[in-house]
Amino acid sequence: MSLQTHQLEAFLVISRVKNFSKAAEVLEVTQSALSHRISALEEALEAPLFIREKKGLKLTELGEDFLRYAKLKNSLEVEFLSKLKGTQGQQIKGVLRVGCYASIGRSVVLKALAPFLAQNPGVQLFFLMRELQDLPDLLKSGEADFIFLDYEMGRGKVCSNLLGEEEYALFEASKGSNDPELYLSNDENDLITFKFYEKQGQKNKVFRRSYMDDIYGCIEGVALGMGKSVLPIHLVKDDARLKIHEGFENFKMPVYLHYYDLPIRSELEKQALTVFQNLIPSLLK
Repeated sequence: MSLQTHQLEAFLVISRVKNFSKAAEVLEVTQSALSHRISALEEALEAPLFIREKKGLKLTELGEDFLRYAKLKNSLEVEFLSKLKGTQGQQIKGVLRVGCYASIGRSVVLKALAPFLAQNPGVQLFFLMRELQDLPDLLKSGEADFIFLDYEMGRGKVCSNLLGEEEYALFEASKGSNDPELYLSNDENDLITFKFYEKQGQKNKVFRRSYMDDIYGCIEGVALGMGKSVLPIHLVKDDARLKIHEGFENFKMPVYLHYYDLPIRSELEKQALTVFQNLIPSLLK
């Protein structure tokens, strides 16, 4: 069995955009030609790679496994060609896709990556900020090589590394809140306020909540005196506009790095993994 480069390219693009017509536009081929490539690939593999749903295309279990193979093949090829053309000590090249949630995105993960990216300008970064519930799908679909979660995703094909903890406290405006009974959260699925009060032994506390879209909206809302919010201390410890609402025990949430367990990795992924493991624990402190 021989897999053709144009088939792998078609598969990778469709996996990313999850739509045949969009993928055909990206590849500048007809939709018919694209469908033929995927049909030929599925015939060679003797199994389907995609499931068609109302929301779009979804990878089969085999498709998820094959996606990791196709991406790794591409990465190793770029790495090898770069070494052939270059000299010893040449900068790393390739694409790095990282998915994370807002409270550690800019302040921790991007800060850890910045020196590495400065030393290796040939690395193209896709930095994807998503809600926690959406991050596992980024890893499964291949849209991200690494994702960060505040829980352990599971074992088996996925590796989970505990890198540290975020410490949360209840914050209010330094000058006082205009509505001290109002709590600001990211969105309706944000459960951190409930978890904070469970830690205080108040499991069934009822809240009035307003939603600020992300953690930075919550910080600004608190600073403006709109209400209180449970926030990561590392994000606001130097913000004079905010103060901790005393009388509560701080609450900690773990930070896990997740990635697929692969028999071989590109040099780019190896070094990115080293950066995360070496720098993020200290940044969280």
